[in-house]
Amino acid sequence: MNRRDFVALAALSSFMSFAKAGAWESGSFDNDDALDWVGQCVRSKGTSLISATLTAALADGYLEAPECSAAVAAAEVVAASKGKASKSLPKELSSWLEKQHKEEIAKLAPVATKAVSRILNGPKSELQELWQENKKDFPVWKSQMQSLIARLK
Repeated sequence: MNRRDFVALAALSSFMSFAKAGAWESGSFDNDDALDWVGQCVRSKGTSLISATLTAALADGYLEAPECSAAVAAAEVVAASKGKASKSLPKELSSWLEKQHKEEIAKLAPVATKAVSRILNGPKSELQELWQENKKDFPVWKSQMQSLIARLK
């Protein structure tokens, strides 16, 4: 292998590592948008960010994938406040939740249920559309969203 081939291979390898860093999986916290929201949440206090995120997912119009992902993460916080946390709940979010009034967050369960139902079933949910395009993994994502709805009840 000559020097030029080696440099090209190293560049490709770096690109492939970077591409994996932004991976998008079916779990509630397995995407960059949800993790960005987690970062905002752990810097907040009370229910205002959670409430605003869930309410935005119920607004009329097309719901973009980043807003969907944030709403799913917010709904996971609500489920956790009810003692029904996902096994994938980030540790920093769990620690943040311990310092909050869980009863106040748990009161958002009806709004969270409606938000996740809209994301899962539409109308106008980009996240649903993206997962439906992936015929192989759509059933896994759908099952996880249904599980979240059940944990919110």
